[in-house]
Amino acid sequence: MEQEKMIENAGGDGGQFAVIPYKKGYAVKRYRGVGERIVVPSKIDGKPVIMIERKAFLSCKMIRHIVLPDTIEEIGDWAFAHAEQLRTITIPSHALSRGKELFLGCKRLREIILDGTEEEKALRASQGLGRMLALAVTILHDYLLFDPVEAGSDEWVRRWDEKFMGLIALDDLDGFEELWTCGEEDYEGKDYDIRSYPVEKRKMKLRVVFFRLLFPYRISDPVSTALKEYLSCHTKGTPTPEAWELILEEHRNDLEYYKVFADSGCVTEDNFDSLLADMKDCSAEIRAYLIRYKEEHFAAKDAFAAFDLGW
Repeated sequence: MEQEKMIENAGGDGGQFAVIPYKKGYAVKRYRGVGERIVVPSKIDGKPVIMIERKAFLSCKMIRHIVLPDTIEEIGDWAFAHAEQLRTITIPSHALSRGKELFLGCKRLREIILDGTEEEKALRASQGLGRMLALAVTILHDYLLFDPVEAGSDEWVRRWDEKFMGLIALDDLDGFEELWTCGEEDYEGKDYDIRSYPVEKRKMKLRVVFFRLLFPYRISDPVSTALKEYLSCHTKGTPTPEAWELILEEHRNDLEYYKVFADSGCVTEDNFDSLLADMKDCSAEIRAYLIRYKEEHFAAKDAFAAFDLGW
């Protein structure tokens, strides 16, 4: 049997692949190196690379981007597990035989890009599909949704939204007891206690709520309404104002987030002045948007209030 051999990560930025013969081509057994961008070759010695073996990229701490060729047919268990800096991965858009927990511990994975023409990739990006795929495995923990063929279909989106609505419905302390039982006091790099854990849990949910409303691809009216109601329950002036805190902390100058926030009923007459006070460092465009929103939605009430009929 032919021994494994080392192949350079020629399309990326350094490191080597250990590859072995597999079926009609080759399998990537492991990667060694400190490159941030990994491009797996489609062919070696004229034969296709058809498999990523189990644990091939396990705990590769420096990798940020991986590109798999469309010759890949199989991906083994834990292939990319604990690649903690992994941000994006490009995979074939055809059916794949895939193992379990491929992205375990990949907390920073932002997008799973389905390969295709530039037009196809641009369309999927506009739909938020790559982000939905990444969230399916990192937040929803549903690998049935990691399906390149069905991704984006009506049924796939329905199941994705159903899983997310189930996550929102969970108590914000869900998982806290398990966290401490496992001795994981340092959870995702932060020391959580019984007060801070639910705050961070809500912020995690709210990040996805904002994303889904910003990319409402095939979203149903009931789901859209429910997500907006969830946002409005966490606006400023409520006991849990994390929706507003999240904007200020992570999207202070992103107008689209303020539009979703306002459209969800989070801007009210009662909290408007305090919202505006919090925005003193925001761009003039965003402050103008909020003032215009007040004029359009609350001006009529103010006008009636100005009349003192003496009754």
